[in-house]
Amino acid sequence: MRAGPNYQEQVVTMEVRSNGTLVGIMEPAKRAYAARGMGASQAALMSRGFSQLYLALGDSNPDRTTTIRAYYKPMVLLIWIGGLVMALGGALSLSDRRLRVGSPKLAKNREAAQPAN
Repeated sequence: MRAGPNYQEQVVTMEVRSNGTLVGIMEPAKRAYAARGMGASQAALMSRGFSQLYLALGDSNPDRTTTIRAYYKPMVLLIWIGGLVMALGGALSLSDRRLRVGSPKLAKNREAAQPAN
C-alpha cells in the first residue's frame, strides 16, 4: 500500500519475461479515494514492437489474493498506422488539381475559347 495526496493505492510489481529474459517491469494499481468513497484501477501498459500488453488489478478477495487481468493485443499499433496511411492517401488525392470536383479547367488556347450561349 502506498499513500498519495488524496488516495490509498494498492500496487503490484510484476516482471514480464520472454524465454526467461527480463523484458520489463509493470506496476498496475488500484486506488481508493477516501473523500468520494470510490476506487479506480490504474492499468499498466507495455509496448513491444507493434504489440501491447495491458495489466489491470481486479478486486481483492478475503483470503488476501487479488485478481489480475492480462490482455495481450498483437499488432494493435497497426490501427494507428492504418489511419495515418489513409490520411496520407487523402492528402495525396487532393494534391492533383485535375481530379478535384468542381475545379475549373483552363482552356489550352485562350483566343479560340468562346463563351457559352
